[in-house]
Amino acid sequence: MTGLRLNQNLLKVPLYIGGKSIDAVKEEFGLDDVIKMASNESPNGPSPMALEAVQRALKDAHRYPGIGERDLRRKLAERFGEGFTEDNFVTGNGGTDILRMITQAFLFEGGNTVMCSATFPMYHILTTTYGGQNRQVPYTADYCHDLPAMLAQIDDETRIVFLCSPNNPTGTIVTQSQLDDFLAKVPDHIPVVLDESYNRYVDAEDYADSSEYIRAGKNIIVVRSFSKTAGLANLRVGYLAAPLEISNYVRHAQMPFHTSDIVLAAAMASMDDDEFHEYNRKTILAGRAFLRDSLRALGLTCLDSHMNSVLLIDPPIPPAELEAAMMRRGVIIRHTAGFGIPNGVRITVATPEENAIFIARLEIILREKLGISEGTSVESKIKLMERV
Repeated sequence: MTGLRLNQNLLKVPLYIGGKSIDAVKEEFGLDDVIKMASNESPNGPSPMALEAVQRALKDAHRYPGIGERDLRRKLAERFGEGFTEDNFVTGNGGTDILRMITQAFLFEGGNTVMCSATFPMYHILTTTYGGQNRQVPYTADYCHDLPAMLAQIDDETRIVFLCSPNNPTGTIVTQSQLDDFLAKVPDHIPVVLDESYNRYVDAEDYADSSEYIRAGKNIIVVRSFSKTAGLANLRVGYLAAPLEISNYVRHAQMPFHTSDIVLAAAMASMDDDEFHEYNRKTILAGRAFLRDSLRALGLTCLDSHMNSVLLIDPPIPPAELEAAMMRRGVIIRHTAGFGIPNGVRITVATPEENAIFIARLEIILREKLGISEGTSVESKIKLMERV
């Protein structure tokens, strides 16, 4: 390779480090059974209708993708309702590919992007990839986007503003009134990316209705995915919704044959399975409440979340050590240092049985690491430690 001319900017791009797989942890620790609660995957899997659609579509696996992408966009337009056509949507190979298209489209000739310092890392990774400057704004004391501080970072060189709501990994949201005020103050030439990959899990009346901003022609790009809420993470399909001027422009960054008709068939079938989505949402919200209440019963601090995970803050064991200890006991959780929160651990909602196993093994680890005897509650020990 001597003499190759390398893109020096590419060498600055941090690698995205995903959560470990079940098979990798089994192999590393010699375990027979492993529970994964690290990557915000759905414990309920895909819709049965989606699986059936995949089987039907496989017979055409030797063909290049056809009209499936157009059909999905038409179906999305029907769901979004009045004021939307298929051209308001752009599909991609998962939400990350959509974010790649947006960044490529708008981040040129230098410039910067503005985002929260604790959020999905692909925003700053893509900014670096396309030669921009990251402006990461610290979160508030309650782990929310500091919208006034983000506004203060916007200048003539700002190309994109990223908002994630619910925010990964905190689970916090941007409310309707907050977003109204924010968008009114962002200069008209700057697109605001609103990542709503976890929108189906929001349980709040004041969650912003992003479709109204698109109807009004605001410079907003809504990003959603079938990975989390439809259980199709391994198939990779996401989309953006935006005013026509934006969607038709971003489409120029779309790669040919970016998503197969097999995947698109699964996504469309999933959209039709309302019964499955209601069941999935119900079980996720119940599991989230169980994890939150169980962690707090142990004297631990976790945020109120609107996604399919909870964020444990300042555990009495260093987060990286806790992550490793849980992994050795067959449960994969996620230290959130890579998301900008070094003092946190993200725990994905799993099945009811798996959630209970996690809490039981966590209590065992806390007792071992903190020297808590059987006659003493973990909660009382942790509260005593906090007072010291």
